[in-house]
Amino acid sequence: MLLTACSPAESEQSARQHAALRVLQQAEKAEQQGLNSRALPLYQQAVALGYTPAMAAVFRLQQGTTAELGQWLSELQAEPAALAPFWAELGYWQRLTPLQQQDFQQPYAGLRFTPRSCGVSVQPVLTSLVGARQWQLLLTHLKQDIQLSSLPICWLTPLFIDSKVLACSEQATQRIQCDLAALQQQLTGAEFHQLLVLAGRGGASYNNGLLQLPEQSDLALLRHELSHAFGFLDEYTLLPKVAQDECRPGRLTPNLLFDKADLAAYQLHWQLHADELELTPVASCHHAGLQAYRPVAADTHMQHHELAMPALYLKLMHQQLARPELLMPAAYYFAYLARQQQDWPAWQRWMQQAATLGYRPAQQALVTQNAGQQKVAAP
Repeated sequence: MLLTACSPAESEQSARQHAALRVLQQAEKAEQQGLNSRALPLYQQAVALGYTPAMAAVFRLQQGTTAELGQWLSELQAEPAALAPFWAELGYWQRLTPLQQQDFQQPYAGLRFTPRSCGVSVQPVLTSLVGARQWQLLLTHLKQDIQLSSLPICWLTPLFIDSKVLACSEQATQRIQCDLAALQQQLTGAEFHQLLVLAGRGGASYNNGLLQLPEQSDLALLRHELSHAFGFLDEYTLLPKVAQDECRPGRLTPNLLFDKADLAAYQLHWQLHADELELTPVASCHHAGLQAYRPVAADTHMQHHELAMPALYLKLMHQQLARPELLMPAAYYFAYLARQQQDWPAWQRWMQQAATLGYRPAQQALVTQNAGQQKVAAP
């Protein structure tokens, strides 16, 4: 009679599988009971024992940063093919082959929205598949929004940048910061007016053509921050430095007057009738020692981003987009950063892109530079 027996290696593998299933059952039970803090390490243990499908549960429950999840993944003893979807979830594209990158990013290659006319173009920048799915949802909601979809804004096909390269911060109590030098390098040759970076965690912001949103953003937050691109200011108390810079009587912004004496100039500039306006005090300029006024009575999305955007504000946005050359493009800001680094080839490249968009300060900067070069070259 021929007797068969399992090898020691096969016995050890079978034991690990049974142990993984037992731990998995404990993890599922803990999650069903709402004990996520207990379930998470059990799912991680199941993965360590070789049950790779439990990685999906780890990603679902993990509250750590992208870097922490990446470190955990890198320490796993698993087949690269099993890890690939999770590297894509984190946006660690350099961990994947070019073909794998293409496969994961392809479903989002057609995400764009181009209305009949295009005042400005916005280049979305994504890092992870988490962000890609959120951008897909945001773009769907944007197309369905009567106000935002009416604006002549071209939302371009998203660009993916590796999470580790862009290195966006993930501090919930702070504004998101990314590696702008890396961002500029990745965008070389791209044509756009404004940038939207959907990555990281923390506070959203708008700064000189660069719109930064956390990975899990809703349409209301996008609408609020996008309004800043058109010159709208916050209608809650500004930080002291911001208030000192922004709150100046005689300055005309779409949604704030810094002195009632500016009302006539405001009406003339924005081509508005008196019956369209209802000056209402807001706290924006408290730290500048000024009483500011918004032109509408009801609270707006510039005070609380969840609130509605007034019809008057939409009208003003359309006016701004009718003259896009007056809006600062992100390229001009990148030229400024290049100058700080004494990177003159990059300064020239970005300044030329801003000038091509019709932005007058960029055109003047190039004229001044050329005049200076000619003066130096003269005998």
